[in-house]
Amino acid sequence: MEQHSVTAERGSLVSLWGLLGLFIVKGTVGWMTGSKALLADACHSAADCASTATSYLGIRKARTDPNAMSSSRKQPESMAAIVLSALLLVVGIEIGISSVRSVANGVDEAPGVGAVIVIAIGIGVREGLVRYKRSSDLRCGIRGDRAGDNRSDIFASLTALVGTSGAFIGGLYDMPFLYVLDPAAGLVISVFVIRMGYRLIAGVLRSSDHSVMDDADAQTLLEAVQRVDGVVAVDEVKAREQGHYVILDVIIRVNPRISVFEGQDVALRVRRQLTKRFLHVMDANVKVQPYDPGFPYKSNHQEDELASFVQ
Repeated sequence: MEQHSVTAERGSLVSLWGLLGLFIVKGTVGWMTGSKALLADACHSAADCASTATSYLGIRKARTDPNAMSSSRKQPESMAAIVLSALLLVVGIEIGISSVRSVANGVDEAPGVGAVIVIAIGIGVREGLVRYKRSSDLRCGIRGDRAGDNRSDIFASLTALVGTSGAFIGGLYDMPFLYVLDPAAGLVISVFVIRMGYRLIAGVLRSSDHSVMDDADAQTLLEAVQRVDGVVAVDEVKAREQGHYVILDVIIRVNPRISVFEGQDVALRVRRQLTKRFLHVMDANVKVQPYDPGFPYKSNHQEDELASFVQ
């Protein structure tokens, strides 16, 4: 389980630094060349970076302090993500408005070739980061549908590449009417940025509550817990998404006559079972309660063993 968490943390950290570098380079060159499309693309990379940062901080906190995820729902990194997402929404709207004004008022200058080169290189780097993250997720047992290979950042960069390239060609061949392609691409990308900011806020708000599992997943997890030796009954199995991973909150019932040490040992076996068998489960917080015979729970123990401590 520790190696699993370290691999997940490393994958998110590499993606985080890569996206941060893309944001800085794109933003700097976009400002120097005056490319609306590249500035909007930089903001989209910043939104992707914010999403990855939230996932990384959650994974790191869960690995270093397993109880932190269940002690408080409003984590500092979640609040920071909401603030940053709100800023991205504002910036996206501002870039959209600026691009509309540029299109309406006309553009008298094309961005330099530096903007085109940076966007092209950025697409290659982003594709490399996506492939690396996918490989890291697969090693942690996360399937492609859960890993969320979201290439919207690459699509935004392709849009920027078309816009800046068209405007640059217009400058080379003295076709000023093509200059408008750059702010037009910036307008399209600003929609991506606003959408990304909204998804970040919605994702953080959803992660504050226990996510709803489908019946098949819930039953599989329940059966896995019930098979652990020492578990008499299972009160509850709830899942919370943390980035691309899952953290479980489990309440089990044990023989009320065993010692506290033995009860904690059962909890440890449950946690080990869940994190080893289900690789997308990053951690499991297991709470131990004494078995109450008044509750109609099923047990994986023999009836005679139950009768021995119920009487």
